[in-house]
Amino acid sequence: TDRFTWGTPMPARTVRLIATAAAALACSAHAAIVTPADPAGWGNAASGGGSTAITGTLPRSGNGSAEITLPTVAAQAMWWYGLETPVPLSSFASASYEFYRDGASTNPGIQAPAYALWLDLDCDANTGADQTYLIYEPGYQTPAPTPVPTDQWVPQTITPTSIVWQNDIGAVAPFMPLSAYIDGSAGTVSGACIVGVLAFAGTGWDGSFHGAVDNVMLSAGGQSLAANFEVSAPPPPPPAPAPVPTLGEWSLLLTGLLLAALGSRQAAGRRRTRNGG
Repeated sequence: TDRFTWGTPMPARTVRLIATAAAALACSAHAAIVTPADPAGWGNAASGGGSTAITGTLPRSGNGSAEITLPTVAAQAMWWYGLETPVPLSSFASASYEFYRDGASTNPGIQAPAYALWLDLDCDANTGADQTYLIYEPGYQTPAPTPVPTDQWVPQTITPTSIVWQNDIGAVAPFMPLSAYIDGSAGTVSGACIVGVLAFAGTGWDGSFHGAVDNVMLSAGGQSLAANFEVSAPPPPPPAPAPVPTLGEWSLLLTGLLLAALGSRQAAGRRRTRNGG
């Protein structure tokens, strides 16, 4: 079934592709406009004939989004961000992203871009051998959208009750609520730290896919990450107009001017008196 194909372990090429993201783990989490000229710490990669770039083809929340094109089953693409400071998985509060699936896509209709929490078991991002991923996919939620909506932006909110699965270089843990991974009743990551996030598509999808992702967010451990992919940053807001004095302020100003004029007139009169004028 589509569900079985979609839930199979990531191929080794995908694991290697994700592993290249390790160099990105030097950027602090923050809200950012992500553009080709200023990626704000985000990285991307594609393989198998796939491609991804920030374009204006499917704009969302501005003038752009991260467009993904996967022409064959071998194609895949992803975007990632590494946190400057790892945060405990137990501190996860929420995450979200938005995806777009072009109605002309020919891969199974349940498949759509996914979101992953990038974890490190010993909370040291420099030790890549113990890293794994908790993966959220829209089609595994309850109730599952079958097929997912097309030709529109679809928001996804990830909470501790959302269904995820663990992939760590060939080993797949069951589809369970994220809370089960956090408390240790599922998987092997209860003491792990979040070291980054990924938004990706592909990994063995049968057919072609075209779509995009945008507004990738994470809240955990007191850190807040929000990325809006744009072709170019919006222009700075115009300067605030000079304040217009109120009637009362005009009255005070005129009174001050009159008092100053009167004081000058009186001073001039005193000088004439002393001089015998």
